[in-house]
Amino acid sequence: MVHDIGHVLYPGDDAGHGRHGADAVRALLGTRVARLVELHVTAKRYLAATDAIHTAALSPSSQRTLIAQGGPMASEEIATFESDPDFTAALALRRADDAGKVIGLTVHPLAWWQPVINRVAAE
Repeated sequence: MVHDIGHVLYPGDDAGHGRHGADAVRALLGTRVARLVELHVTAKRYLAATDAIHTAALSPSSQRTLIAQGGPMASEEIATFESDPDFTAALALRRADDAGKVIGLTVHPLAWWQPVINRVAAE
């Protein structure tokens, strides 16, 4: 997914990859997509604090990076995030990210997605 491009651009910066990814896609995909890219780490921390079943199903890599990203949210952070206008969309992206981590899953190459990316960027 495009939201993890920050891992490629800044290897090893698990805590900052959302911000780096947002900076990288903003000009091409717009400010809303960039904001959702940045919020996917926030959404992970929220779900880690509020959904034990979701947290238990995190990939080993996501469980490891959760600590570097600040761990589960505190109650004050939860309330702040729940009032964010992009809260629902950020959770949807996070859940899609976690559901897409299937070992051996065959996905289309980037060239297949290019028309979709171009259409989104044009809007």
